[in-house]
Amino acid sequence: MEENPTSLRHTRGDVYLVLALAAASVVFAVLYNTTSYWPFKGPLWLICLMSILVTLPLIWRRRYPSQMAWIQTAVFVTAQVLSIMEPGVTQIIVFMGVYSVGAWQGNRKTAFISRLLLCAGIFVYLLVSTGVQFKAIGDMTVLQFAAASAVSFLINIAFFGGAWLFGNRAWSQRNLFNELRTANAEVRSQEQQLTRQALDLERVRIARELHDGIAHHITGVGIHAAAARRSLEKNPDKARESLKTIESSTRETVDELRALVYTLRDTDDVTTSEDSAKGNPGLGDVPELIDASHRSGQQIEFHTIGRPRALTPITEMSIYRVIQESLTNCRRYAGSHAEVDVRLRYGTTKLEVEISDSRSPAALREEPHREPESPVKQPGLGLGIVGMRERMSALGGTLEAGPKSRGGWLVRAQIPYPRNVADPEIDAAAPAAIETETATETGDGPNASSITDSTAKA
Repeated sequence: MEENPTSLRHTRGDVYLVLALAAASVVFAVLYNTTSYWPFKGPLWLICLMSILVTLPLIWRRRYPSQMAWIQTAVFVTAQVLSIMEPGVTQIIVFMGVYSVGAWQGNRKTAFISRLLLCAGIFVYLLVSTGVQFKAIGDMTVLQFAAASAVSFLINIAFFGGAWLFGNRAWSQRNLFNELRTANAEVRSQEQQLTRQALDLERVRIARELHDGIAHHITGVGIHAAAARRSLEKNPDKARESLKTIESSTRETVDELRALVYTLRDTDDVTTSEDSAKGNPGLGDVPELIDASHRSGQQIEFHTIGRPRALTPITEMSIYRVIQESLTNCRRYAGSHAEVDVRLRYGTTKLEVEISDSRSPAALREEPHREPESPVKQPGLGLGIVGMRERMSALGGTLEAGPKSRGGWLVRAQIPYPRNVADPEIDAAAPAAIETETATETGDGPNASSITDSTAKA
């Protein structure tokens, strides 16, 4: 594995480690010197200096691990031979050096050879040191001296063997972490690509449906233009009526064509779907959609509020899509036995649809100790809500989606009427009265309609 040079620079933690180990080694040197526990052969300032020199190379342990370990070992052995090195913390410092070779040396063959020669050199030093001490055995018997030497050798074997094994383990764990990080980046990239593709496909479908609506308007314009031409001289009133219809229809066509261009702004290819064969759905297909949801176990109440208006195929199809997607989400996240309330509200200038869900009392009786899951916590890319929002935005409408304050999920979509359908002269207070009446009838009130915009569900 090739290391990134940026990741091999020393960190603030490395500096703190060096400072801590150097300070601990200096403290031990002072204590050893004060108590005369260890036979030093140099002044205290030199002993403290050697403690700092043997620790300082650890700053470069990530970038130059083998060189750093060899410098440490050379300083350590030289100072030990001259008896100007405290034997406590410095052993931990040398342990860190050997460990760093295994943890950070990129070339694993170099790491193996470097540690092998390093450990061999230290054990040669121990053998020479043991031979020198044997000449000054003093009052110890040969057996006692052999036992003490064996303890020293075993401690060093465990010490440096542990540094070797832990270094290899750290290298393997970092390799695994890098692989997981790379895999996670690839998954994120694929997820973003799939999201973009799904949104593009949804935009194309919206654009195709808008195209069908525009074609409907253009066909009507052609029919009324032909009628106006034939009756222009014989029946001017009928020709005038046909021209008014053409004027209104062309305005609607321009509005929908603008929405079509908006939808196609980021899309380059074309797709097909089942709807192109059987025609675009409208509000007349909503009862069939609700019946299908009933058969899957959902409990759905459908309410129509206000005076129905004659809507364009684009408007009806867009509202149908919002209801369809919302019922699918209710079944997926609130459960197949969820209670769903669908309200279609005809205002003075816009059409509004609300889809609200909650867990049914029957489901709660079956699982009384289970708390209902919040839809916000459910995993998902939110593509359904994104698609609905873009569909509404393309026609100048809005969409809100999020959890209700008393549990459940609420989707509210509003779409303006075409110009020839809206009634701007009606008192603007009428919609508020209708909304208040609806909230009273359903018992949701203002709190239930208060939602937080979110795309976590879908």
